[in-house]
Amino acid sequence: MNKRELLELLQKEVQGNCSPEEMARLDAWYASFDHRAKPAFSNEAEAELVRARLRDRIYRQITADMPDLPAPVQPRKIGLFFRIAAAVLVLLGLAGAVYFFRPHKTAPPQAATLLSSASPTGKLLKVTLTDGSEVWLNAGSTLSYPAAFNGPCRDVYLKGEAFFEVATLPQQPFVVHTDTISTVVLGTSFNIKAYPELGNIRISVATGKVGVVSGGNTLATLSQDQQLTYDKPQHTWLTETKEAGSANAWKEGRIHLDGVSFDELAAILEHNFGHRLQTGRTDIRKVRFSMNIITSHQIEDVMRIVCGMTQSRYRIREQVITIY
Repeated sequence: MNKRELLELLQKEVQGNCSPEEMARLDAWYASFDHRAKPAFSNEAEAELVRARLRDRIYRQITADMPDLPAPVQPRKIGLFFRIAAAVLVLLGLAGAVYFFRPHKTAPPQAATLLSSASPTGKLLKVTLTDGSEVWLNAGSTLSYPAAFNGPCRDVYLKGEAFFEVATLPQQPFVVHTDTISTVVLGTSFNIKAYPELGNIRISVATGKVGVVSGGNTLATLSQDQQLTYDKPQHTWLTETKEAGSANAWKEGRIHLDGVSFDELAAILEHNFGHRLQTGRTDIRKVRFSMNIITSHQIEDVMRIVCGMTQSRYRIREQVITIY
């Protein structure tokens, strides 16, 4: 994010006109100035303290090349910062209009021009993007992305599950779009599970911080070992602390399930083993499954564990597994 974009966003924030994605970009910018090991936004009170501290840092950064400006006055209220920022915007406009406010047009990528990479059933795929970011696609997943990141954001589109190691570019946030929510980062590593057939989307952060936005809401800012699960039908979400390694263990052929639904278990078996799982027993559909799956094993090995947990039997006919 350059100075012009930053000041425009600050001005829109004080006017209450920021979109959720723009708020997430500001949060990501604030977070990029904070190097503490603990999460900066664990609650609202702490968030306001962190915001005030980071705004001071931002003020000093954007005025560093303008020594004639008076020293910033310590604000009594958060709103004073924005009046200072607005004044700085005017001064920047007078002193540097040619550079900061010159015509600047970047066309968003068209769907027809996006490249696409897909991992088939039972296979993983590693994709290296032009900015140096690396993406591991889990089985049955698709990533769409432009040939080059020329816009203000690095936008990519995910169906399925992927682990991202994003190259750090503070001036150009990286945005992962799924069918319902978007994840905004500057440079970090995280896992997103967003198979379209599932009723939820899960984001787990391995390093750094990410912002999560949906429709008209900024849902959360997540730090290392924090996880957000978004319920698509209910439009609700839950954040919790989860060790990130288990969420992306699938890269090494191990899938760790921690209380997942029957539908999520079925999606995992279909994408990794090519078998569709079904049952007519309502009691089995209510079971929450916690187990480890080794993707190099045979499907029969997995089903023995599943049936041991549910006190049931199974049969396989033409790639369809029926539990009864």
